[in-house]
Formats: sequence, C-alpha cells, structure tokens
Amino acid sequence: MGAAIGLVIDGKLVPGDAGTYPVHNPARPAEVVLDAPAASIEQVDRAVEAASGAQPAWASLSGADRAAIVCRAATAAGEVADAAGLAALLTRENGKVLWESQFDSGTVARMAAAFAPLADEALSERRWVDGGRISRVVRQPHGVVAAILPFNWPLSVLANKVLPALLTGNAVVIKTPPTCPGAVLALAAALAEGLPPGVLGAINGPGPELGRALVTHRLVGMVSLTGGVATGSAVMAEAAAALTPLVLELGGNDPAIVAPDVAIGSELAGQLFDAAFITSGQVCTAIKRLYVPEAKVAAVVEALVERTRSEVVGDGLADGVTMGPVHQDSSRRRVEEMLDEAAALGATIHRPASYRPDDADGDGYFVSPAIVEGAPDRARIVTHEQFAPALPVLGYRSLDEAVARSNDSSFGLGASVWTDDSDLAADVADRLVAGTVFVNAHGPGAMDFRAPFGGWKQSGFGLELGAEGMLAFTRPKAILGESDTDSGADPDKM
Repeated sequence: MGAAIGLVIDGKLVPGDAGTYPVHNPARPAEVVLDAPAASIEQVDRAVEAASGAQPAWASLSGADRAAIVCRAATAAGEVADAAGLAALLTRENGKVLWESQFDSGTVARMAAAFAPLADEALSERRWVDGGRISRVVRQPHGVVAAILPFNWPLSVLANKVLPALLTGNAVVIKTPPTCPGAVLALAAALAEGLPPGVLGAINGPGPELGRALVTHRLVGMVSLTGGVATGSAVMAEAAAALTPLVLELGGNDPAIVAPDVAIGSELAGQLFDAAFITSGQVCTAIKRLYVPEAKVAAVVEALVERTRSEVVGDGLADGVTMGPVHQDSSRRRVEEMLDEAAALGATIHRPASYRPDDADGDGYFVSPAIVEGAPDRARIVTHEQFAPALPVLGYRSLDEAVARSNDSSFGLGASVWTDDSDLAADVADRLVAGTVFVNAHGPGAMDFRAPFGGWKQSGFGLELGAEGMLAFTRPKAILGESDTDSGADPDKM
C-alpha cells in the first residue's frame, strides 16, 4: 500500500480519534487489508466546521478559477492514484476484479474537465427587462454538501458528487463506505492537497452514528447519497428535521426487454451478460430482470449459459479471474437463498462457470454466476434487487405484457429495450417507467455524463450528471426590480 490513509479535516491528514478497525478482503476474509481510521463525533463536527469556514471564499471565486483549480487537483490526484496502486488496494478491500478498480480509480482525473462546462451551463444567469426594471435568477451553492458513498464504485461516485459540488461553489465532506474506505480516503487526501484547506474533508468509521451526525449537522446545507433503499429512507428521515435538501440514488431492479425482431446469438448474449454481471452484479443499473419472447427463451438461456461458461470466479487480483467475490457474506447468503427459493418454485438454475483452483475451497464470498430459467414473477429473484450475479430470464407473449411486467416494480432506476426497429424502441422507451432508458445497451458502460441520471419511485429522487445534476448542487435566487439604468444593461440584448 503506497498511500498514507487517514481522515481529511481542514486540509490535514489525521488519525481517527476513535481508533481503528480492521477492513477484510472479501476473497480471503481472514486477511486484514488495512486498519481503517475511525472518526469521533467531534471530528465530524470539526470537518463540517472547516468546510463551512472555507466555503464562502471558495464560492467567491469565478467559475473559471474554480474549474482550473479543480481540474489541476483532479489530475494530480489521478497521478497519485496510479503511483500509489490504489486500484489494487480497492480490489483487495472491495473484491472486484482489477480492471474495474483501475477504471474506478481513474474517474476523478477523467471527469473534472468534462464536468466543468456543464457547471458553466448550470450557473448561467437568466434575466429579463419589464418596464425598465430588471429581474434576474441566479444559482448559488448550498454551502456544505455531505456526500455519502457506496461500496461498489466508490471512487466513481466520489467524482459524480464531489466534482459538481466543488465546481458550483460548495465545500464537501465525504462519508466513506466503511467496509472499503482505504482507496477513497487516499484519493480524497490527494484531491484535497490541490484545494484550499477545508474545502474537501473526508470522515470514516464503522457505525451509523457518523453518518447520522453528518446528515443532521446544523451547517450541512445538502445531502447527496448513493446507497440502498433502507439507508436512503433513514437518511431522508434524519434530514427531514432541518428540511435539508437531498439527492438520493438508491437501488434498482432494472428490466431489459429483448424485442421479437432481435436475432439471438453470442454477440447479444455477451452484451446482456456484461450488463447484468459487471462487478459481480453489484451495480444499481445492472440488468436484474431479462424479458424475452416465449419462443426465444430456450435460445437466450442457451446463449447466456455458453457465455457464462467462460467465467472464472476468484480473487480479483489473480491472473485469469474474470469475476471477483461479492463484497459481503450477507450478500452471498441473500442471493443463494433467492436461488434456492426460485428452484423450489420450479426454476432451473444454470451455473456453468468455474472457480480458480486456489479459491475453489476457500471461505471467500464467491458466488458462481447463475442464469435462472423459469422463475415465476412472484419469486424474490424477480421482485427484489439481487445485487449479485444471478439473472432471471422471463418469457413474454406480447410487448405490451413485457412493458407492464417491467413496470410492475417498486423500483424505477434504469431499463432497456433491445431491438433493430427504431420506432419500436422509441415506443417502448416512452412507456418504461424509469429515470434512464437505454436502447441496445444497459448500465454504467452506456451512461452519458451529459445526460441527467436519477431514479423514480423507490430508486430515489433528485439528479446527478448533466447540467440538471449540476443544478442539484445549487439553489435558485430571484433578484427582482433592479433598475435598468443603474445596471447599465441594454434591453435590446436581453
């Protein structure tokens, strides 16, 4: 491990006043990857107060000056991530395969320059003249943003939250995922080095009390959380007392509809497999339910089983491994219970992947990827988010039926339609109830950072990404009745 790891408070790397706790490797749970610092409630208070003190000066800079500082800091942080081997650290504490961790750890450096013009668009002023009086609407930052990160893609989500918040003039205090905090803390420290002291802080600890103290802090002006529905509900309740605004990106049970016109083959199977099983299925926008015409179920299952056969499950750092463990043992037990229930309800479970020999008899949190054929709609593998490598393939008789069953869910994060017919794609996309609908693609690899991203129903509310996501980190202020002559404005140019 090549990076110093500690809390980040007022621009300094500090130990946790509550001591440390062990972080374990999901591939070998007995292995302690690091002793993570545990913050005290007083340190949460100090981090927020430092952010609150630094934020006005940060907000007073021009958007161009902030963007230049953020881009330099992000580039330098990316160089630190590479030099310190943060990708390997992330794989050891998270479990996912190394290439995913490498992509994850490079996100901050890649995204800063891409987000900067979106911030300019979001911060642009609206104005109009009526009877010689000027009315203006300006966007101003919330102040201190609490950014609560998930375990699955923590560095990418850090970029999605921290960069827009900083670019729009906020200060940020990060709450790391406690089961894999090392790489996040190291990257946050590297990023903070290039920013004014206090503008970016990071806290960590194993219990829920730190997050509660952060969300309810009197100086926190906004909360942005990515996590599960239960966590989102709890955070929403905690923020309600102060009416603190929230962006919640929560779980999903994403459906994918394969239309009758699509040819079934290895190319399609590969695309569907990758969209369902990225990060061992632990992605909110992974395909969780696959709807195909009844006459093509057997062909789709056969193609997916053949694609699954090439998978090698094991330690994400080992050569030849294509799928790492799930992050926690509770996740492994949960999906195995779902698969057992589906089998008891008449489903056939196909699991042709192999294990890396050194991991086959270990106690890691490994889940052999499963293609589930014939599960009824009432099975938990269909109705609930499995968040693990298991995919139910469900037959339908008509597209209307497929759309209705896709929408029959308490979630509404993502969905997709697969077809060569552009009119059909537009029609189905319009009827699917989800915040994001993909066409002939699905999931993180198909995201467009210029488009807003957010869930409907229990998948959350509020937006990230795009100019709309930038706006979430600001609040509008109307300034009415300024004199046209005093302002020097030219009404003909408005």
